[in-house]
Amino acid sequence: MGLSCSKELTEKFGFAEKMKEKNKRIYLCNDEGEEMSSSSMRGIPDTRPVLSAECQVIVLESWDIIKKDIERVGVVMFMGLLEDEAIRGTFMSFRDKTPEELKASTALRSHVLRVMGAVEKVVARLDQHEKLITLLHDLGQRHMAYNARPEFLDLVGPQFNNAIQPALGDKWTPEVEQAWADLFRYITHVMKETMVM
Repeated sequence: MGLSCSKELTEKFGFAEKMKEKNKRIYLCNDEGEEMSSSSMRGIPDTRPVLSAECQVIVLESWDIIKKDIERVGVVMFMGLLEDEAIRGTFMSFRDKTPEELKASTALRSHVLRVMGAVEKVVARLDQHEKLITLLHDLGQRHMAYNARPEFLDLVGPQFNNAIQPALGDKWTPEVEQAWADLFRYITHVMKETMVM
């Protein structure tokens, strides 16, 4: 199964040029393993993605490196996401800012640290299934309250992988890419359970 956003999704939200070769994998699949667009995710697949033990170990090991540069990784991820006007438009405090203003923005850094803190909580709960589900359902409900469009969640995983690759250096492998993509596919799916039902 592949890992990054589908071509249809990336073109729809303006990421086509930015995701080119390094993000050809598919994050969204139906129960038969076929690629799905975010528009078809109104009815998410019945089956949650499964996080293998190997995936969890790789995520835990690589997180120890990533968290040393957590703010920079988060800023890189959000700068990639905010290049899209539709996504930027959902953030009142980021709408009219230039890329330079965004990079210097304390509001962006504050948001980045909250998001990366949520990722850290997810990683810490990988072996506590019920707590992890509760955390992700709460995150999904909060994003609904912010009027976040569920399909935007699908774009976070590829941007996260783009951001962590430089931080991991020679520890970046196809297995690490796969593990984090699988984790974000899982996160997105579980959050959407409370957003699209």
